Amino acid sequence: MAATDSFRLGEKKIYLETPLSSISKDYSLILPQRAAKEIVSIFGEKEDLTIYFSPNQILFETALSETNHPQIQVVSRLIEGEYPNYQEIIPKKFETKISLQANELINQIKLASLFSGKVNEIKLKIDPKKNQLNLSSQNPEVGEHESFLPGKTEGKACEVSFNHRFLLEGLLNIAAGREKGSEVILELNGSDKPGVLRPKNDETYLYLVMPIRA
Repeated sequence: MAATDSFRLGEKKIYLETPLSSISKDYSLILPQRAAKEIVSIFGEKEDLTIYFSPNQILFETALSETNHPQIQVVSRLIEGEYPNYQEIIPKKFETKISLQANELINQIKLASLFSGKVNEIKLKIDPKKNQLNLSSQNPEVGEHESFLPGKTEGKACEVSFNHRFLLEGLLNIAAGREKGSEVILELNGSDKPGVLRPKNDETYLYLVMPIRA
């Protein structure tokens, strides 16, 4: 599953418990955002879903435990057309990589956001020699902020600016449901290329965010 608003992109892979015997080829479907939000709010995280789809519609269904009759059904129209080939913009290699504790990074970004300007900019500077991340922000009306986080770094030094709101939303998704000390990996290719956030030791989710260019 993938979604993007041109400023950031999220991709999640879900592996099925049993092989699909009724589907013999790949299918690509575009679900409206409103329908996706309804599915999240209606169905519980641990409920098993059965999905039926046609070229124009999709149906999500849970079954009663006592019978085979459906308990809840949600039907939505699908969006016509082809989804953009988003995989082309996901970098395959990175010049800089740093591993950090997710909750500590979230807290430091929240602090830095209090001093960010009108475009919600915070600056990240990775120093491989010191194995640390420097976060800074400034606002002429409020003041300046600077903090440091230790992290395991690989590659070259890098300095890049992001919208703190976009960074936080990706990090909160990664941290949700994980242990408090879980780590996140940030991968970069300089100041003008998108950055990628991934949970450590988990290849099923990635979050790509575009930088703020000077």
